[in-house]
Amino acid sequence: MTVRAEDNNGDAERMIRQFRKLVKAEGIIEEQRNRRYFKPDSEKRREQKEERQRLINKVNRRRTELLKPRDRYKKRRS
Repeated sequence: MTVRAEDNNGDAERMIRQFRKLVKAEGIIEEQRNRRYFKPDSEKRREQKEERQRLINKVNRRRTELLKPRDRYKKRRS
């Protein structure tokens, strides 16, 4: 992951923004935050299970919204 001055016309602010965007996309900051303190395996598994359940709930919510019949003749506020 490199950010070069030639790519950003020598603009330091733009280089910093591009670097931060690349670091965020790579997940480096998130990984560092996760590794900052020791977590037992049981806690890691619990967090993975909660994340998996959160995603399942999100998909199910979207699925039910797609399958709901729409009310075509809604009254508009006047």
